[in-house]
Amino acid sequence: MKKEEQIRMLLHPEDYTDEQLDQMLDETDVKVPDANEAWEELKNGRIEELKYKKNFNLLTLQSFNSIKKIAAMFVGVLMLSGIAYAAVHMIRSQESGVRSQEAVVSTNTQHLSPNTQTPADSTAMKPVVYEDAELATILNEIATFHQCEVVYKSEASKHIRLYFTWNQKATIDDIIGTFNKFERIHITRDNKKLIVE
Repeated sequence: MKKEEQIRMLLHPEDYTDEQLDQMLDETDVKVPDANEAWEELKNGRIEELKYKKNFNLLTLQSFNSIKKIAAMFVGVLMLSGIAYAAVHMIRSQESGVRSQEAVVSTNTQHLSPNTQTPADSTAMKPVVYEDAELATILNEIATFHQCEVVYKSEASKHIRLYFTWNQKATIDDIIGTFNKFERIHITRDNKKLIVE
């Protein structure tokens, strides 16, 4: 019996009689494997496969550990480079800040009157606190510091008494804004003149 006929019989057994099917089964040469032999082959093949996998896993693990070490070194070098860059940048910015502050202090000392003293350490300016002081006293010191002139529209405004904290790092416009928050004070600026109304 040909192979095509056997395949047709397997696919459509209802078209064939029982005798025809039995004849097909008798003619089919099916090798029955020896169980012991098959078991030995399977066992030996499995042992070899396990040995291969173990070696492969060891190699993979070793290469993975090598990659992790290389990655850790790379990250370490990047971090050290970043820290070094930041340190150099901070030092340069501090040096330029000190130079610019020295320039500001030197220009301020050239324009100040001989009676006015500049702070010994201009980088550590502390706020000046006025307790129950007259507006004229406060504004004269601020105007001298910022190289401005104070003009009073009324004599009474000079004698307004205040509790005020002056941050010397603040700009003159910020200081004017703070004074204008008080109810009885209104100050405007015209170039280097502070006009108190």
